[in-house]
Amino acid sequence: RVLIVNNGVRQSGQQWGDDHAPEVSVDANDQVHVVKGAEAVAYGSEALAGVIILGQSALPYRGRSLQGTLATSFATNGRRFTEVAKLEGALPFLPSLAWRAQLSYTNAGDRSTAKYLLTNTGVKELDYSLALGWRGEHLSLESYFSQYQNKTGLLPSGHLKNANEIEALIERGRPLNFRPFSRHIDYPHHDVLHRLWSVKGRYDDEHLGTFTLQTSLQTDRRDEYNIRRNDRSSFPTLALDLKSFQADAAWRKHYHRWDTEVGLHFVGTENYNRPGTGVVPIIPNYTEVTGAAHLLQKYQAERWGAEVGLRLDQMTLKVAGYDIYQQLFKDTKRFTNLTYSIGGHYHLSPLWHVTTNLGAAFRAPHVHELYSEGNQHGSAIYIRGNRDLKSERGYKWITSVEHSGERLHVRADGYLQWIDGYIFDAPTHTMHTTLSGEYPFFTYQQRDAFFRGFDIDASYRFPQDIEYGVKSFMVWANERGTGQLFPYIPSFHLGQHLSWSPKLGGGFSGKVTLNHLFVARQTRFDSAIDIADAPPAYGVWGAEVELSKTLKNGQSLRLLLTGDNLLNAEYKEYTNRARYYAHEAGRDIRASLLWKF
Repeated sequence: RVLIVNNGVRQSGQQWGDDHAPEVSVDANDQVHVVKGAEAVAYGSEALAGVIILGQSALPYRGRSLQGTLATSFATNGRRFTEVAKLEGALPFLPSLAWRAQLSYTNAGDRSTAKYLLTNTGVKELDYSLALGWRGEHLSLESYFSQYQNKTGLLPSGHLKNANEIEALIERGRPLNFRPFSRHIDYPHHDVLHRLWSVKGRYDDEHLGTFTLQTSLQTDRRDEYNIRRNDRSSFPTLALDLKSFQADAAWRKHYHRWDTEVGLHFVGTENYNRPGTGVVPIIPNYTEVTGAAHLLQKYQAERWGAEVGLRLDQMTLKVAGYDIYQQLFKDTKRFTNLTYSIGGHYHLSPLWHVTTNLGAAFRAPHVHELYSEGNQHGSAIYIRGNRDLKSERGYKWITSVEHSGERLHVRADGYLQWIDGYIFDAPTHTMHTTLSGEYPFFTYQQRDAFFRGFDIDASYRFPQDIEYGVKSFMVWANERGTGQLFPYIPSFHLGQHLSWSPKLGGGFSGKVTLNHLFVARQTRFDSAIDIADAPPAYGVWGAEVELSKTLKNGQSLRLLLTGDNLLNAEYKEYTNRARYYAHEAGRDIRASLLWKF
């Protein structure tokens, strides 16, 4: 329900399943922000809970011919090391032409909890990106390419076991067998190769406004390997090839106090299961075609403003595959989703600001929620889709109060959200037998839900360059009518930090931060639904020491020491289904050095 946009392109990959992270490099992008309210309407029904925008800083048009950053880091947990290089510049003989190249590599071995190693949890990742752009007086053109390649090992403790062994393992809550630390990634593991090409054009005219057109192509190749009998582990149990083409056109115009934006969108996606796995694919072959249009209108007065957004999506989904009985099935579904939002803000004073927003968003069920049939390796469960699922229809009212003073900053958000046909998966308290063992059986369900909650972010800067901050959130969720509680809803979180930024002089600057995170035990869940009790509350301490030195010619050095879970607490996170078989990561000390030139 949270959409990821990578350099202007909707992320398309295998983002279904708890063990599928977005195929995006954290080192390729240096800008991250969250979009909510009417602006999120422009991104469609997948943005039911908001949009995370990932991007790079503007290309250095008319800048230096060569500049960049080099960074290296090492972390104790998993003995992980990461190398990052970024070079960019403008051509001396054609300063309106700029370029950027980025490369990063990560290698990590088995991670560890506070008391034991997590066998086969290493990671190897190689990413790079290239960007080239030209900027004229009115017209600009930019092209972008990125490749993300990742191999991730998965904890094998929940595989090749019968029902009694699985039940005993869940009751124990930790693996039975361990191996010495290793960087070797064995079975089960995932191999992912994701590529993105995009071209964007922009035309600016003082009277006509701004016109943009962006086209993109994404390819995603995923191979998932399980522990298989009869020496067949080297054959993937899931082999997926995905292609996604997108085209987005928009017109924006500012006039007097008004801002208008109109957009047209097209997305075509094809997902294909490569044969030869010897296993019925967890999701069928499918094609998905979506056409959409959106409108945003804003008005800004001296002390108040208003905005309205509207988007209409038409999606056609066609699937073809085999069920577990080797019977061919085909299906076609069409969804029409309307998303709209209306909101406003008011400056009570120069320091106080109030925003309120009321909106609706419809989300079509994903093909995985409709047709899945197979086991998820990362969480070691067997899951079955529900072909009768309808679109989720969410109605949300959110109000924010913000104070921005010289020393005190406070932002409090409160929201109410009604979702007709909320889609979730839950255990059936039965086991499903496969050739690789027995697994807890989960199915997708749909209920009318009522969500409400709050977010608080506050900080105060003391005169001695000391700052104290607190962040907290809480979510309540239950079925309307019956009051039935939903599984896997986050519990109360409270984070605090205390930082000191001394004045060092001599071109040096520094910062020392101590932080703490408290997570309460989730008591608002139905023990008759989940297959394991909610873990106890936990608290983890962290610290960060930063030292920077300004050099000649705009260069700088930055040293960063970071510690997570400093007291090496052993804990589990309720929303992480890996808690059935293991604890969260233990102490991690990281050292990073960055040179900017």
